[in-house]
Amino acid sequence: MATGENRESQRVLREFAERLDQLRRDAGNPDGPQLIDADPSGRLTRSGISELLRGRAGVFRVHDWDLVSAFVHACGTYDAASTRILPPGRTDPAVWKSAYTGLVNQVEAFDRSGRESRTPAPPLPELPALAPLPAVPAGFTGREQDLDGLLALIGPAGEGPAADGPAGGGPAAGSAVVVAAVRGMGGIGKTTLALAAGHAAIGRGDFTDGVLLDLLGYDETPVDAGQALDKVLRLLGLDPALIPPDHDQRAALYRSQLALRARRGERLLIVADNASHTDQIERLLPGDGPHRLLVTSRDDLSAVGARLVDLDVLAPEESAAVLDLAVRTALPRDTRVTADPDGARRIGELCGRLPLALRIAAAQLVADRSLTPARLADDLEDPDDRLDLLDDGTRAVRAVLERSVRRLTTPQEELFRLLSVNPGPDLSTDTVVAYSGLGKPKDVRARLAALQKASLVRQDRETGRWSMHDLVRAYATERAAGHPAVNDRALRRLLDHYESAVRDANVHLVLGSDGNRATFGGRTPALRWLDSEYSNLVAAVHAAHSTGRPDTVMVIVPYLGAFQSFRRHLGDHVGLSALARDAAAASGTPHHLANARTNLGIAYQESLRYSEAERTHRTALATYQELGYRQGEAPVWTNIGITLQETGRHEEAEAAHRTALTAYQELDHRHSEAVTWTNLGITLHGMGRHEEAEAAHRTALATYQDLNDRHKEAVGWNNLGTSLRVRGELRAAVEAGERAAAMFDALGDDYRHGQALGELALTLTASGRPDRDVRAVREAAAEAYRRAGAEDEAVKVLERDGAGPADGEGDGGGA
Repeated sequence: MATGENRESQRVLREFAERLDQLRRDAGNPDGPQLIDADPSGRLTRSGISELLRGRAGVFRVHDWDLVSAFVHACGTYDAASTRILPPGRTDPAVWKSAYTGLVNQVEAFDRSGRESRTPAPPLPELPALAPLPAVPAGFTGREQDLDGLLALIGPAGEGPAADGPAGGGPAAGSAVVVAAVRGMGGIGKTTLALAAGHAAIGRGDFTDGVLLDLLGYDETPVDAGQALDKVLRLLGLDPALIPPDHDQRAALYRSQLALRARRGERLLIVADNASHTDQIERLLPGDGPHRLLVTSRDDLSAVGARLVDLDVLAPEESAAVLDLAVRTALPRDTRVTADPDGARRIGELCGRLPLALRIAAAQLVADRSLTPARLADDLEDPDDRLDLLDDGTRAVRAVLERSVRRLTTPQEELFRLLSVNPGPDLSTDTVVAYSGLGKPKDVRARLAALQKASLVRQDRETGRWSMHDLVRAYATERAAGHPAVNDRALRRLLDHYESAVRDANVHLVLGSDGNRATFGGRTPALRWLDSEYSNLVAAVHAAHSTGRPDTVMVIVPYLGAFQSFRRHLGDHVGLSALARDAAAASGTPHHLANARTNLGIAYQESLRYSEAERTHRTALATYQELGYRQGEAPVWTNIGITLQETGRHEEAEAAHRTALTAYQELDHRHSEAVTWTNLGITLHGMGRHEEAEAAHRTALATYQDLNDRHKEAVGWNNLGTSLRVRGELRAAVEAGERAAAMFDALGDDYRHGQALGELALTLTASGRPDRDVRAVREAAAEAYRRAGAEDEAVKVLERDGAGPADGEGDGGGA
């Protein structure tokens, strides 16, 4: 068969390959694995497809018709199963067979004419054999998905996208990727993954050899560009005496050495490890041809056109596997890790699921055979000692992080330290600007971006929020310890920011509360902010409590209460309210203490801890009465009434609600009066006085509408629907229930949406609606409860048989 041995032959072979590749792109751009799946003959392989489309080391040849036919058929099959955009005839075997025959005839003619006029080419020089890549460190496991993605990326045709897609203007998926970069924080396993990928790629024939070049980018004296070229030329076997001193000459010699090896059919994978700057690798780019450059770095090197693979921490099960394998590599019969899965899980979490930290922890288990995973986890629990423990003499997490931090500028390092002041899990950019005190917002954003490029912080792609790995935070805390006054001022600014913001968010949840409505502009943005900052707000309260800032505790906790009720964060509601009570008690101010007890009583009440709720409310009531503070007495009577109602003491509950009603009327608090009418209506309903209950709910509903409180209006419609159902006014009851459910849904209150749908299901049952309609409403109620995290209520609403009324919804008054 024709060989395609001269320039004209190569031209027509390349044109034919381009036609085949165009067919592939027109068929929906399937990659190698997708074409192999679409080939029933089994003739296609990844290397075969690559050579068919791009030649071998840039040289094309005539392939068997069976391979060409299988490729064309696979393109047609893929198109038929997915895009269906190829016009008829594009994959006609007869058309392609004719083109293939013409190609063979052309190549044979060109080869003949070339042989007649050609003089023998000089033989290629012998090149020294290359040293093999270093072995993959023992205990490599848990990176299967990352390894597959990287192998697909660095393969001959770059057939697969990187784990996170193109970055920095790199080549599009499906084209050859000349340079790929594995990026991640120190100790995350970048070098190990690169070596594993290199060995796997060489083993499957993608490359003939690999070269590992350590650029020492995070050491005190990193390798510069000229040194990098000198090192790689030596690794390629060049006589040091022949290496020129000039950088440009070294780069030209490097390229010529790669070209020479390509002409000999070699395909090299150059692994540039620990690169810290694009200057170190720009001259190492292999250019066109079969060679590839694989870089590992803690920094963003997309500026050189690299496709980035961002390496994250291990999954929990992968962490346990790394720990177990690292121990059993040294002690093959050791079963301590598998025998104590909970201890292993805790070690994984306390090590931040960082491979380096896990291997150091494993070394401790190896060194002390009496040490159990549970005991080691106990030792690691103290964050102040954790970095000391994660040091086995030759490896240390602290040292790895120190090498990253020392490359920061002074302003960047200052922000790195200040980020540890935040007691919560993450931060928005606006919050960092507010509490760091480091200048203009654009300057703070630039410093955050620099820390991200150094893999010292991470930014969530969807929320834009910033976070630190636990061990990075521990190291930042260590560095911040030398600046206590700076830290204290930053924490004060952070707590002030949260105090102000939570007050301004609460104004959109509680009608009549104080705060700046313009900060968030509406209920939806306020809820969005509270959802995103909730964990930080809880942590801020605990931080204020532990650092002796009771005023902050007493400010944030009451403003957070309505949101905690809304999102059913009931455990936190009780816990934080107890902290606020303790802070108020320490203040020595009876009024503050009574307010805090009122809020704690509400938290107990919502958590169904009624005896504690009643006791706490009555203690608060006594204080208000001693102070003669009528405005405080009224909401406490409302809350006592709710507690009495829930425990079946209806007559006492009615008396409490009527006392509150009188107080609110005297104080001219229309909104609180409407809330009290709501609760009185629920109590009257429980006593069987349904006509009075309906009247109470209608009074409350009218006030909510007049005051434009949409959330309480929804409560009013829900309770009115219950009263109407019990009184037999079923059509009106269905309308009221549907309106309540729709309003809660629109307001994003999943828990009360579930309640309203549950009530509506009872009303539909009473109205004689088909079982399937009722069941659909119950399932929607269960789904709403699940969104609110109320799984028990979801189960109950599906099990209810529809017999008897359900309680409506009341509301307590807070202080």
